[in-house]
Amino acid sequence: MGLVTDVVRHSDRHNVVTLYTPTRGRLSCLSSAGTGRTARLRAARLQPLTIVEAEIRFRPGRDLQTLGRLAVAEAWSGLRLSPVKAAMALFIQDFLRRFLRDSPPDPSLWAYITSSLRFFSAQREGIANFHICFIVGLLGPAGIMPDFEEAEEGAYFDMRAGRFTIRPPAHSDAVAPAEAGFLPILARINAANMHRFRFSAAQRRQLLSGLLRYYAIHLPGLASLRSPDVLADVFASE
Repeated sequence: MGLVTDVVRHSDRHNVVTLYTPTRGRLSCLSSAGTGRTARLRAARLQPLTIVEAEIRFRPGRDLQTLGRLAVAEAWSGLRLSPVKAAMALFIQDFLRRFLRDSPPDPSLWAYITSSLRFFSAQREGIANFHICFIVGLLGPAGIMPDFEEAEEGAYFDMRAGRFTIRPPAHSDAVAPAEAGFLPILARINAANMHRFRFSAAQRRQLLSGLLRYYAIHLPGLASLRSPDVLADVFASE
């Protein structure tokens, strides 16, 4: 069982498919490609964020394994029901492609990601904050969850240390007290209550930008995501 996080053309005959699995972590696999009906059907089964059951032929010491027969386990058709959902799905795929790059096997992380996607696919309204809720939920598995209980009036948030401090840090990776006091709200957001958080489009963009900056400080591979620009365009009319 694996979550498709990326598909890249490797040659005329093969694609490289990246999977995240609960038992082996991230895997890169060669998958046959072509232009015939069978190739098109296979490509349709390997859309990003799809969960597949696959036969993988392992060869010790090789960076690329071989992807054999496969079947779709869950395809999340609900992610394509609206431009907003499609844009969020693009962002989530882009984020996970980098976030899971060096992730070891973690059944609890697998459960969080798959249950979140299942929930998101099924929802038809109240999903404007899902992308924020989703990446907040990954702060813990990433090992960079701030201690929100330290927050107090007038405190700065030191993004490098991941903590609140009364004194301004001696670097620029900090959130000023006027904005830092808003951060503990994020500790309470989850899939069940996210629809109750009434953020404007500008606030949502600011929150996402701050979260991604925080991730990039601690996980450099998450710098320079392009998909947030797509989200900004989708929410621009709010």
